[in-house]
Amino acid sequence: MVGSLFDLLAAQRRFVYLVVALLSAGGIYAALRLPSAIYPELAFPRILVVGEGSSLGARQMLFTVTRPIEEAVSIVPGVTRVRSRTIRGATEISITFSDNTDMTYALQQVQARVNQVRTALPNELDIEIERMTPSLFPVLSYNLEGGDPATLYDIARYQLKPLISRVPGVGRVDVQGSDIREVEVVADPARLAAQRLTYDDLANAIREATGVTAVGRLPQDYKQYLIVAAQEAHTPDDIAAVVVGHGLRVRDVATVALGTEDHVRIISGDGKPAALLNITRQPGGNTLAIVDSVASLARSVRKTLPPGVRLKAVYDQGALVRDAVKSVRDAMIIGAILAVIILLLFLHHARITAISASSIPLTLAISVFAMYLIGQTFNLMTLGAMAIAIGLVIDDSVVITENIVRHLRLNPSRHEAIREAVHELIWPVTTSTLTTVVVFLPLRLLKGVVGQFFAALSITLTIAVLVSLFLALTIIPLMSDQFLTRKDAEAEDIEQEPATKHPTRAGAILHRIRHTLDTLSVRYQQSLERVLHHPRRILAAAAILIIAGVIAQRFVGTGFLPEMDEGAFVLDYWTPGGTALTETDRELHIVENILARTPEIEGTSRRTGAELGLFATEQNTGDVVARLKPHGKRSRSIFEVIDDVRVKIETSVPRLRIEFVQILSDVINDLAGSARPVEIKLYGPDLNRLEAYARSIEPKIADIQGIEDLYNGVSEPSAELDMRVNEAEANRVGLTPQKVADAATGALLGAPAGEVRLEDRSIGVRVRAPDTVRFNRLQLTALPIVSSQTGAPVPLGTLATFEPVETRATLLRENQQQMIAMTADVSGRSLGSVMKDVKVVLAAYPPPSGMRLELGGQYASQQDAFRGLLLVLALAAASVVAVMVLQFQSFVEALIVLLAAPLSFIGAVGLLLITGTPLNVSSFMGLILLVGLIVKNGIILLDFTRHRMQAGGLPLEKAIIEAARVRLRPILMTTLCTLFGLFPLALGLGAGSELQKPLALAVIGGLTLSTPITLFVVPTLLVAIRGRNYRLSANPRRAEAIPAK
Repeated sequence: MVGSLFDLLAAQRRFVYLVVALLSAGGIYAALRLPSAIYPELAFPRILVVGEGSSLGARQMLFTVTRPIEEAVSIVPGVTRVRSRTIRGATEISITFSDNTDMTYALQQVQARVNQVRTALPNELDIEIERMTPSLFPVLSYNLEGGDPATLYDIARYQLKPLISRVPGVGRVDVQGSDIREVEVVADPARLAAQRLTYDDLANAIREATGVTAVGRLPQDYKQYLIVAAQEAHTPDDIAAVVVGHGLRVRDVATVALGTEDHVRIISGDGKPAALLNITRQPGGNTLAIVDSVASLARSVRKTLPPGVRLKAVYDQGALVRDAVKSVRDAMIIGAILAVIILLLFLHHARITAISASSIPLTLAISVFAMYLIGQTFNLMTLGAMAIAIGLVIDDSVVITENIVRHLRLNPSRHEAIREAVHELIWPVTTSTLTTVVVFLPLRLLKGVVGQFFAALSITLTIAVLVSLFLALTIIPLMSDQFLTRKDAEAEDIEQEPATKHPTRAGAILHRIRHTLDTLSVRYQQSLERVLHHPRRILAAAAILIIAGVIAQRFVGTGFLPEMDEGAFVLDYWTPGGTALTETDRELHIVENILARTPEIEGTSRRTGAELGLFATEQNTGDVVARLKPHGKRSRSIFEVIDDVRVKIETSVPRLRIEFVQILSDVINDLAGSARPVEIKLYGPDLNRLEAYARSIEPKIADIQGIEDLYNGVSEPSAELDMRVNEAEANRVGLTPQKVADAATGALLGAPAGEVRLEDRSIGVRVRAPDTVRFNRLQLTALPIVSSQTGAPVPLGTLATFEPVETRATLLRENQQQMIAMTADVSGRSLGSVMKDVKVVLAAYPPPSGMRLELGGQYASQQDAFRGLLLVLALAAASVVAVMVLQFQSFVEALIVLLAAPLSFIGAVGLLLITGTPLNVSSFMGLILLVGLIVKNGIILLDFTRHRMQAGGLPLEKAIIEAARVRLRPILMTTLCTLFGLFPLALGLGAGSELQKPLALAVIGGLTLSTPITLFVVPTLLVAIRGRNYRLSANPRRAEAIPAK
């Protein structure tokens, strides 16, 4: 059948070439059109509900907003965790679902449940419900600088946003500014009270006088007229002229002017006032195309901006994508060149090497076409998979080509020689390739970030390996049949070329290499013969390896996802609870000056009272995004810059709490709901006891080496003035506590009074008291409140008292239980080693009764990922055994070959230890890949052994010695090609390479050790178990031990 297949391919040679050429051309076409992004498309089973705009304190928000929403959404099918954070005037509720939940349906259910309780929530509360996806976070951010904040916001909101929104692939364009225009109706309290009017009365009068209402339709003269009562205001003067009643106009009791809303946030760029534009991409959008299109638009827009106004990019994910693509491309090119050099050194013939090496570009091109068809993108994981595949895809072609060359030397008929060579290896090559494929099948069981990250890698790698197998069995034999001759094969044989035939230096070097390889083959055969007669020595060596591996493993740290230098970081900050916006701004100017003086930092964008993403934020918190110069223009890594900046900030602004995180890491952690590496969650009914315990263990946790930016979880006190209304006094003048509160609210926070149509935009109108009243406690108590009974003004101070109190600024809950969370970053040590010490501290100082403790954060995610990866590793091993049992029809050979895997893991662990690389999900993936790679050589070796036992009637010992001698060169070639193909990735040079570096190191370490294990331990075990004289009958399914003649 195999022979007839090759004959069919040879007969249809032109058709096969045409198919391969068309598929390769399709790959080139796809490469120009595949979307590019930094990560694969990620889906997270998480929904965020954010409620903002209320004037309530944190505790009141908890009871009136947070708890009703928590109770409503907790019964949605699939919910596994409901976590809330409540602050002054806002609440943030994170709802996590099981991994198999239909998130579109879940979003609809959450929206429906929130709508059911909406009527019981404060009217002024704005609720936003979003599914957490990477599309919520920007791929590009611009600062608009060089003007007053209100003007900058107007330009960004009304001129730039509409233009950018039209760019294909752009999702949301969020504009943030310090000042937003508003028509201020500043009413004089005394004059307003003299007219027996309240702030709400004035606001209602303006709203009713400036409304637009359709009142009817009138058909006339073949036309349908819409009758509109249009009283809309177009200028502040229109508002001032509104009649309040009895000839009284707004201007008689208030001044009307175009101003700005109350300051609740500050946006700055490079320390100067700015407006910020955050641009997100649509799901599946091409990051590079979006960034390039917006950048082109920005260049044209800059020419139309007012003098002095500058549009400056402050974050550009496209730059990272470009750098990552370039670094992976370079790794692929270098790896391919190194692999081809290895082939040339072993094959000694340029044409033979070219035929084998042709599988590299063809495999990559066809793989890209397959990626295009199944909807993959170019990202760090898929490109990393292609870089990893460089050393793998050539394996099958090398084995087939080497066998073809060997048969050409033995058989005068070229066609028959190639036919026999392919027939001899088609099943072992197919089986060995399938072992690489089947190790990835259990990865479908992995959930969360790890599952989605490495699903893209495994799919791409599987495609590449299968394509390489297809090419090795089709195009490589056909090219060999067309372009190779017996003379080429004989020229490759060292015995046919004495040293005198190499007058050039290169020829002499190649001859010496061939002589060395031939000598190595002879010595290996001699060594194997000795080892087979002394199996106890090799088994003792294997036992020593195992012991050494167990010891080494104890010193290898563990982590979660590898850290990489993204070229930008986020500095999250908190001033003490209740700090005024102006004071927070003053302290952040110091921070901005420190960042500006750091030579590696190219620009900054700062938000106070707002932060990256969709989260509730107070005025004492915010973040700074710092963009670094390109890698080639700075001498320090991002980690060194962060360490330097941290020390300077802690020295200059000691009361500022700070955390550093890189942007993409921050996005992934926010989406996954595990913001920091270390998280100690404390649950209990008594918040005071929780905080006391947290304070007691804080010094012990802080003393642990590697702990950085520790936060004890105790909420800073927030300053409040508790206004207590004297109910009896209020009742005496016909008021209730609620009416007094409403009157104070109208004066202090203001009463919305509709909108003004100014050119093509709408500007809000707000009625309020003068700032001299609102921001002066003495004037506040004198604020006149109109009596409902007499209409006479009553000073607020006679109706209520004001008492300063301190309340908790932030309240956390998880699954409707009170909670505080101690969090920290990790630096200088692995996450696993730090958490071991944390557990020791917690065991020495356990929480008191009535309190529950739980570990969360990235450590919890790491543990979940490791449990899943261990299951995948076990299933991968079982799958490999199943494939080998199908090939050998025996469990013994399958298990012996598989035994090389755990022994080879020792090499992986050793290299991780030597290079100081932790065992994280990337290096764990390398171990899983090793299971499929390691057995390939064993399958080729044992299959040829069985072939010699069947064809030549040889006993096991002689057959395996001959097989080892014949297969030594292809085993060394394929191993070295894989190792050198991975070598550029192992160096970790360039942006994004940090993700694949641990995987490459694990594979290199494991494969390096697996080669002597395959060449010595596997034959020794097989001979020790089967016996030296074990033979196979002519029927491969019937094996029997027959004494050797």
